[in-house]
Amino acid sequence: MLASILGDLRYAARTLVRNPGFACVSILALALGIGANSAIFTVVNAVLLRPLPLASPGRLVRVRERDLAGGFPVFSLSPGNYLDFRDHNHTLSGFAVFTGGSVNLATEGAQPERIIGSRVTTDFFNVLGRQPFLGRNFTAQEGQLGNQHVALLSYGLWQRRFAGSRAILGRTVTLSGDLYTIVGVMPADYGFPARSEIWTPLAMNLQNWQQRGGHYLQGVARLRPGATAASAQADLNGIAARAAAAFPGSNAGWDTTVISLQESITGDIRPAMLTIAAAVGFVLLIACVNVANLLLSRSSVRRREMGIRSSLGAGRVRLVRQLLTESLLLASLGAACGIGLAWAGARALVRLSPRFLPRANEISLDARVLAFTIAVALATGILFGLAPAIQVARADLATALREGGRGNAIGFRRNRLRSVLVAGEVALALVLLSASGLLMRSFYRVESVDPGFDPHNVLTFRTNLPSAKYKGDVPVAAFYTSALDRIRALPGVTAAGAGQIFPLSGDDYILTFTQIGKPPVPAGSEPNAAYYAISPGYFGALRIPVLRGRDFTSRDVAKAPLVAIISEDMSRQFYRNEDPLGQRIQMGNGLAPAEIVGIVGNVRDEELESKGRVAVYYPSAQDPFNSMYFGVRTAGDPAALIAPIRTIVRQLDPELPLDAVGTVEGLLETSLSQRRFAMLLMAIFAGVALALSMIGIYGVISYSVTQATQEIGIRMALGARRSHVLRMVFSYAGALVLSGIVAGVAVAAAAGRLLASQLFEVRPTDPATYAAVAGLLMAAAIAACAIPALRAVRVDPLVALRSE
Repeated sequence: MLASILGDLRYAARTLVRNPGFACVSILALALGIGANSAIFTVVNAVLLRPLPLASPGRLVRVRERDLAGGFPVFSLSPGNYLDFRDHNHTLSGFAVFTGGSVNLATEGAQPERIIGSRVTTDFFNVLGRQPFLGRNFTAQEGQLGNQHVALLSYGLWQRRFAGSRAILGRTVTLSGDLYTIVGVMPADYGFPARSEIWTPLAMNLQNWQQRGGHYLQGVARLRPGATAASAQADLNGIAARAAAAFPGSNAGWDTTVISLQESITGDIRPAMLTIAAAVGFVLLIACVNVANLLLSRSSVRRREMGIRSSLGAGRVRLVRQLLTESLLLASLGAACGIGLAWAGARALVRLSPRFLPRANEISLDARVLAFTIAVALATGILFGLAPAIQVARADLATALREGGRGNAIGFRRNRLRSVLVAGEVALALVLLSASGLLMRSFYRVESVDPGFDPHNVLTFRTNLPSAKYKGDVPVAAFYTSALDRIRALPGVTAAGAGQIFPLSGDDYILTFTQIGKPPVPAGSEPNAAYYAISPGYFGALRIPVLRGRDFTSRDVAKAPLVAIISEDMSRQFYRNEDPLGQRIQMGNGLAPAEIVGIVGNVRDEELESKGRVAVYYPSAQDPFNSMYFGVRTAGDPAALIAPIRTIVRQLDPELPLDAVGTVEGLLETSLSQRRFAMLLMAIFAGVALALSMIGIYGVISYSVTQATQEIGIRMALGARRSHVLRMVFSYAGALVLSGIVAGVAVAAAAGRLLASQLFEVRPTDPATYAAVAGLLMAAAIAACAIPALRAVRVDPLVALRSE
């Protein structure tokens, strides 16, 4: 048996060598299809399927609170509630919290830089099940105030900043003005929370641990054996209900949500990745259809060969096995080439989406990807090889031996299987093209949304003043006032301002508020708003219009009466039948009530797809923040001002680095990056599908014209005009495309519903998109038929008849 299979392989290889054109086209089509699928699977495997590099990752969950009445279905934990959940649950074997942020890192002999850091409870790494590969973990005592000045480094920071020196243990570094001792380095494959490069103990006094109003802790827990995320959520909700009864002012209406840690990391990207995986699967199917059509063409030509082999004693099963061996060999060669394409494609995907693709550093070709590629190659070989093999097995080989396989008709009846395959190819192409069209229309709708500010020619960066050095509000306010004054004096600067958060930066600051002089609302039902502490010039830098009242000025200092500005939506929602100017409002940050002195335009602060929250603005001099984003509007290229601004900041504080340096246009681009990524990939795959469909239509029409040479010659000899021959060819092609379009529209309408969550102001069944795609396919079909049609009308009747 083995010798027989090896013989089939040798014969298949010789057959492909004798037909290099057919072999190259088939292998290229399969390499594209298999390589694209393997590339996407490489990403899906690393991002969605591969377990997190933690101990028993399936038992790790993220715990969050939610305030549905207040519009927060997912929110951070408050310290007091966390302690309740940790100490009174029955389903968790460990529960740690962390809070992220950025810190100023300064070391002797190197420039200061801003890095992402996390403060974690001392049991954090024990809960996750990972320990430092160099040095030690935090001790329980280091979670107490005064003992928390120790740090763990990420492997990347250790290599980049300290050249991988093992002498790092015991060395001190300055973090935001305080000295910390390095006690360990985490392994290279550890990366939670994402992008963190340094971890320090989370230490607070008893009063801060017991407060329940502020929600800023991120919770991660390990389930006990036998517990599930649902049972843990029910357990914690029982604790939340008791806390709501005991503390109605802060806890009424709050409960919890518990999901797996892996889902919390990859949930946002999952729909886009699965959509792309489905699209690339369609591309592989279209490639298979094309190769199947090529094999069908060859099987017609090879019927005489098969007849001779049959007459020499080869049974039908033997002939089918030989043909399947050839198709499997083609698929294997395509897969071998596809592995290289998959490697290059996966790297390209990472480069296209570095900011939002989670676990990008883990993307690699591993055993699972290779197994997937082998499985796809086997399935593909059988899929596209089975139909031609069965057709040969069913053929009358004796007749084929006598006639040599000559045909004399054009149309569906003569080429039924090939026609069905091409119609299916058109249907699949329409599904991909319509999905691509829907995503494109959605993207351009999002891109055309007015964000409420002008992003052009605005440089942005952030500074974070270390509290150890800038003690109290006065030096903080003085630094930002001095920095802004010097920046405004630079040539080319037309406006400059600062705020503790910035639109589309990914940060938010939500506070409840009270309208002074109005009836109090029930505890737990207080309205909330996005809170901005901004400097004078902030609105001018972003060109946010002041609709009524006034802007903040240099007179709105700490000792002046407190003032506030609200957004237009807040004015409409909370002051419908009255003038908000002169009214007073009190934010839930402990400040006294402030008088509303202005109304500004609405800003889409989170993402362009969302309407944006109602917003309240305070002068930063009356509520200073150590961390502030700057916005600097320029008359020319914003990048030209980076160097002089660095010089200004260095003159004010030589140890203070700039962070998040970029442009507001860059923030806007980043907010659109995931949509652009999905749209770009879908457009690429749709373009490949369209090209393959054109090749398929060309192939079947060209083959049909070749088969019908005698028929065309007879028709023309009897007086048929060339227009009649053209109509015959294009009618056949039109029937194929129209049947594919009809089938494709039905499939696309069903598949479009899966895209609904990724669309913005576009219906999944948008008729304009389907009409445009159908028109594109018809135009492509006409182009694909042009050469075979011209060849048909040039048939010489005498030559055609003599050839028979």
